[in-house]
Amino acid sequence: MDRIADAVEHGRLSVNVRLFADDRDRRVATGLLHQVLLAGLGAAAGLMAVLLLGTEGGPRVTEQVDLFALLGYGLFIVAVVLVLRVLVIIFRRDRT
Repeated sequence: MDRIADAVEHGRLSVNVRLFADDRDRRVATGLLHQVLLAGLGAAAGLMAVLLLGTEGGPRVTEQVDLFALLGYGLFIVAVVLVLRVLVIIFRRDRT
């Protein structure tokens, strides 16, 4: 204890910390990054879907369906699936 106090007093105490040295730390960080990316992609797809659905006109696929509306509904489905996947991962996580 005396040596540690002396090293602190004279500014010679150093601590070596390695981030993500443990495999569990890397898995937690990777899982969080994965969830953030999925949520971001879901939000971006949802925003693009809203913009496409709000756009009037555009090329026609059939007499009643515009291409922008078709792409908008497709992106909306993708956004819902991505966000639901993130929610399932969050709520299914073990509470340890």
